[in-house]
Amino acid sequence: MKMKVLMISLVALLLVAMSGCTEPAEPEESVTTADLSVDGVVLENIPESFEYLGVHSVDIEDVKADYADVDGIVQASEGIYQLDSVDHYIIAVELEDPEAAEEFVTQYKDSFPSAVIGRFVTDYFNGHDATLITKHITLNGEQVPRYHYIWANENFVFVVRGSTEDSGTLLELAEATGF
Repeated sequence: MKMKVLMISLVALLLVAMSGCTEPAEPEESVTTADLSVDGVVLENIPESFEYLGVHSVDIEDVKADYADVDGIVQASEGIYQLDSVDHYIIAVELEDPEAAEEFVTQYKDSFPSAVIGRFVTDYFNGHDATLITKHITLNGEQVPRYHYIWANENFVFVVRGSTEDSGTLLELAEATGF
């Protein structure tokens, strides 16, 4: 029941925010700490062309191994979306407090090689800063970019990533979280 109320609220908020041509009858709502949840990886208003494939909880030990080994991780989940046969992921991690969330972001960013120039770019959406991380992989003998967005919002951390050379699609998915 709580999930349905959260999703309905997120859909309503996103529709009003995206329309830009309606005047709200009441003061505008904003996303608050009470609205945040690891369930936020399930988008009700999926960007055009994306297909929702599913969501699953992620084991805390896997989060520590794959992202950042910090104390205070409460729970995590991963939403899976597809665009043009390419998988995209939204990982939401709940931590005990905002300080643990900031430490998580710091450790995650520190896991990328420092020799890469321009690996971090600050982007702004949904009322907060996020970091776009660029890394390169070898694909068919060529170096190709892969991107990750990461940001903290209160005691939650969101990571949006995918096997795409287009950072714009990841930005679109990150913005759709509303967080």
